[in-house]
Amino acid sequence: MKRYYNYLMLFLVLINYETYGQEGRNKTALFRDSLDHAIDISDFLLDKKGFLLIPTIITEPAVGYGLAGAAVYFHSSYSAKKGPPSMTGILGGGTENGTWLAGAFHIGYWNHDRIRYMGAYIRTYANLGFYGSGNVGFLDGQSVNLNLDASVLIQQIKFRLAESDFFLGGRYLFMNTDNTFEIPVELPEYEGTEFSSTLSEATMVINYDSRNNIFTPTNGFFIELSGSYSDEWMGGDALYGRLSARLIGYLPANERLVLGIRHESSYTFGDVPFYARPIVFLRGAPLMKYQNKNTTVMEVEANWNVYRRWYLLGFTGIGNAFSDFESFDEGKSISSVGTGFRYLVARKFGAQMGMDFAKSPEDFAVYIVFGCSWLR
Repeated sequence: MKRYYNYLMLFLVLINYETYGQEGRNKTALFRDSLDHAIDISDFLLDKKGFLLIPTIITEPAVGYGLAGAAVYFHSSYSAKKGPPSMTGILGGGTENGTWLAGAFHIGYWNHDRIRYMGAYIRTYANLGFYGSGNVGFLDGQSVNLNLDASVLIQQIKFRLAESDFFLGGRYLFMNTDNTFEIPVELPEYEGTEFSSTLSEATMVINYDSRNNIFTPTNGFFIELSGSYSDEWMGGDALYGRLSARLIGYLPANERLVLGIRHESSYTFGDVPFYARPIVFLRGAPLMKYQNKNTTVMEVEANWNVYRRWYLLGFTGIGNAFSDFESFDEGKSISSVGTGFRYLVARKFGAQMGMDFAKSPEDFAVYIVFGCSWLR
């Protein structure tokens, strides 16, 4: 949610640059850096307070191209609070394949960033290509349309431990869905072509965050361990558990080159609903295709400052979805490679914006990125 919001905010600032500039030199200066006079939105972000209306585009290949928008209220400015401001907003969007969503959210940084809260409610009608979970496939590797008519409630709160970079907290997810397959699926695992399902998960989270900024880090690590539990007495359909580990690190090789590494693994136990099983999220990999009871992903990236505020990226990654460790080599594996570019659009925040182009053996995808692709 935070990454989506940050990108939306930046997009509106950029497309409105000329409009603000016509209002006078003081407005123009708000979008120029005092050091090199390049286009920069640092001062706007530092001083902004109140409502902001935000349009954007959707480029996710799994649902097609589309449009989205949000209205966000800043409870304070960065400069007044001396840190990230709390934000409340509503959002909505739709794509060419009939997928749509609408929702509301609140992101809070409380008690001088000692408490971090995120809450959201989303309604979505998503049309996705489903390839089968695990080793079960349809139509010789072709997908069938899966429609999820879903309501999602998310609540998360984390507390900083003393003055350290460690946070401890919890998350709750409630998701109610009406699922429809476009063609008959005569497999007991999927219970027919139309059925309803409910998720109710409680998760304990501990994470360590030493990154030098939350937008486009050039040094530090983000490490998170989490354990989820679901049972019928909580309102869900089944008893299952989930263990997840995430590591994202940034290592400066020199003044112009930063190397990044990302590892994510998720392991499930019990009767996990097929649509809630872990998915390989990798730039260039088709969404929902690489799914099983367990997943692991490894990705590396190089970010090179080639000229002033301009950067070039190169990245590659590999992922695997497998049922158990004994059959790891028989899992669904995917690799991808790609490149991209960035512009340092907010120097005081170290925030970059640009595009990524990723290719896997089965797909090509384009992504618009604010901050970094691994923002958490």
